[in-house]
Amino acid sequence: MVARTRATIDALRRRAAGMHPAAWLVLLASVIFMAVFGSLGVQNHRNFGTWSYDMGIYDQAVWLLSRGGDTFMSVRGLDVWGHHVNPVLYLLVPFYWLGAGPSFLYVVQAIALGAAAWPAYLIARDRFANPWMGLVWGVVVLLYAPLQWISWAMFHPEAFVITPMLYAWWFAGRERWRWAYAMVLLALCAREDVALAVAMMGLVLPWHLRRSPQRRVVLLRCGGLVALGVVWYLVATRFVLPQFNGGKEPFYITYFYGNYGSNVPEILSNVVSNPSWVWRDATAPDRLEFYRQLSWPLGWMHLLHPLGLLMAAPQMLASVIGLSPYARMIRYQYTSVMIAPLVISAIHGSRLLWRHRYLKAALPAALLVSAYVTNVMWSPSPLNRRDSQVWAVELPRTESLREAVALVPDGASVSATYQLLPHLTHRRHAYDWPNPFLVSVWGNDDCDRLPDPATIEYVVLDKTQIGVGNFDLFDAMIVEGGPFEVIYESTSVVVLRRTGTSVAVDVAPQEASCSLLDLRYPDR
Repeated sequence: MVARTRATIDALRRRAAGMHPAAWLVLLASVIFMAVFGSLGVQNHRNFGTWSYDMGIYDQAVWLLSRGGDTFMSVRGLDVWGHHVNPVLYLLVPFYWLGAGPSFLYVVQAIALGAAAWPAYLIARDRFANPWMGLVWGVVVLLYAPLQWISWAMFHPEAFVITPMLYAWWFAGRERWRWAYAMVLLALCAREDVALAVAMMGLVLPWHLRRSPQRRVVLLRCGGLVALGVVWYLVATRFVLPQFNGGKEPFYITYFYGNYGSNVPEILSNVVSNPSWVWRDATAPDRLEFYRQLSWPLGWMHLLHPLGLLMAAPQMLASVIGLSPYARMIRYQYTSVMIAPLVISAIHGSRLLWRHRYLKAALPAALLVSAYVTNVMWSPSPLNRRDSQVWAVELPRTESLREAVALVPDGASVSATYQLLPHLTHRRHAYDWPNPFLVSVWGNDDCDRLPDPATIEYVVLDKTQIGVGNFDLFDAMIVEGGPFEVIYESTSVVVLRRTGTSVAVDVAPQEASCSLLDLRYPDR
């Protein structure tokens, strides 16, 4: 055993000694990315810059998986497996046994995103037969503003898609199919809609590998990718999600695509039979801005390899036709499944310009300048002095927020405003205010499993985030002889504890609805 370990170490040393300087620079750049955005994420959570949606959701999800038993997320009113199909969360469970939480999720996410530079380097190095062009593309990926925004937009399992998809493409290009399939399976475990990108990859790869002497093997392996993607998607969306949603369609079908139909077949039918609807949406001003901000950091190189863009097409279509404006902003996680296809297409597209002598010298500089300038303009990195302020910093009232959440005992049921709740989600009963007193963004557009408000033991509120329509509810809670008493109040932060009385909090019937209001982000 010792001899085998030494042999492995010696082999790694020899491999490291033979690495090109460009490869070492890519690794250094990746480590810098991980350190910068990991530390910014920890800072953001520590200073109450995280939200119930989605940091609170996923933190409670992983905590529930680590504890076993019921996997119902009280933050969202959905089961973990009725929300999305994210088996990759199980990789995080052992760390939650050791006490990990949102800060850990931010660090892991930054590592996953920063790691994308290495497969991008490998793809470009092989495509250009030039390690220095591999370095250029590795740096472009790390400077890519949409990728950096994912590191800010709370935690999402989709962040784990980009690196495996890039690796899958590189391994497939070398016809190392076992590793390609392993990377595809890892990507599929991130979220159910990744399956559509995988299926499209299976359709695109035969053209990419058209000169392979193993043509039949290529077609079989690529056909397997198509089948795997289709089967995974159908199992996830037609079995797993409905099974944990009481037989209903996943919440996001009507939440995001209600303008096209109430179920997947109806939505697809309207997309096909009403192309004018899709064109109207696809050419709206906010969509055109979305395309611009996705494209300029890559120098628009992906347009020179349009076949590769088929891998991004399903997610792009979903973002274009959906109701949510967040789905077509580079500031949020919705770009995750698109990024690897865009990068792959851009690398292959730029190779076409590399063939021209007069463009060859200018191409690396043009790519780096485009990536850097757009990073300064549009990213949350420290290079952008305006948008880098999205990371929460220590304020005079921050210590009061910490004192408030520390007063809630472990295991006690609690309702809290959206920037306080992610600090209280390691429990089975944690609710995004005003739930469960007034219903807001709960469950699958219904009131299933909504608890009796009388079961809530603590309420922790930042008064600046209570919401205009909820002050009457707050006042009713703290009237003399009411169900709650104030045990802490400082700089607009208040903690209420149930008094033990059975007095109910009156709620106007018209307010106690289960409509899915778009209250996901802190502009509410």
